[in-house]
Amino acid sequence: MSALLTISDVTRSFEVSQGLFARKKTLHAVNGINLTVEKGEVLGIVGESGCGKSTLAKMILGLLPATSGTIALDGQDMRSLDRKAVARRIQPVFQDPYSSLNPRKTIAQIVAFPLAVHGLGSGEEQRNRALAVLDKVGLPKRFADRYPNQLSGGQRQRVAIARALVMEPELVVCDEPTSALDVSVQSQILNLLLDLRRDFGLTYVFISHNLAVVEHIATRVAVMYLGRVVERTETARLFHAPRHPYTKALLASVLTPEPGGGIPETGLGLAFPDPLNPPPGCPFHPRCPSAFDACRTVVPRPIEDEAGYVACHLHDPDMAKALAA
Repeated sequence: MSALLTISDVTRSFEVSQGLFARKKTLHAVNGINLTVEKGEVLGIVGESGCGKSTLAKMILGLLPATSGTIALDGQDMRSLDRKAVARRIQPVFQDPYSSLNPRKTIAQIVAFPLAVHGLGSGEEQRNRALAVLDKVGLPKRFADRYPNQLSGGQRQRVAIARALVMEPELVVCDEPTSALDVSVQSQILNLLLDLRRDFGLTYVFISHNLAVVEHIATRVAVMYLGRVVERTETARLFHAPRHPYTKALLASVLTPEPGGGIPETGLGLAFPDPLNPPPGCPFHPRCPSAFDACRTVVPRPIEDEAGYVACHLHDPDMAKALAA
């Protein structure tokens, strides 16, 4: 496979007001991300709320510029492409299928709208293309002239998927596409996405906090914490042999259906980290049960090996030698 999307040292910062007379603080929502997305794969991105997943998604879609670093599509810097050129090749599927659909437009009009924006085909051709894509996502012609409020949540998400596919994009960015749906409907949508990937040769960036969903659909997974990728590897390896303590804590947090299992104890504590005041050294060290002195002062260097990528002193051979000396 070859890289369709390459993210190199990308950061995104925001100036956050602390009050009328206080100085603004810099929030590093995305902090030095390096990722590649190969053609045909599904890259899952997971992490707690506020870790920078959705900010990264907006930058991939071209909705937010990077503060520094580059995002390249097929080796071409996206800053050199206009908005329409990016939209032809990258399309989103958002979290809430109701708020992302125009309630005053019919389903056929919603799906055909990207074609109208790009001036592709006549009105009749746009409608016929919309009907064909709706059929592909499991919505027959009788839905074409209905409105979003006449559809169920799962049907609305199928409309959102159809709208994303009508432009025949290469990459689809799915930002929590099943979190607003019932569990039974989630399964239907995930299986639909997998079928469409096979039929259209799609590549997905799939962002979610639901680890079970990511395990089902992703081929590789990147784990984010406070704007950084702390671990990245193949899905099966990550779920069966996680290496970063944060990844282990995330997996331990998953609820099980076992009677009497209770609430899992992850060891992460009740408070989220403050992204406006990140700790020195490893950003995870205040919550890490395996932290030692170096973690409090030294930022872990990225380790790339046959098992993937991890940013943790526990897996740094040089740090192990220093500790043993």
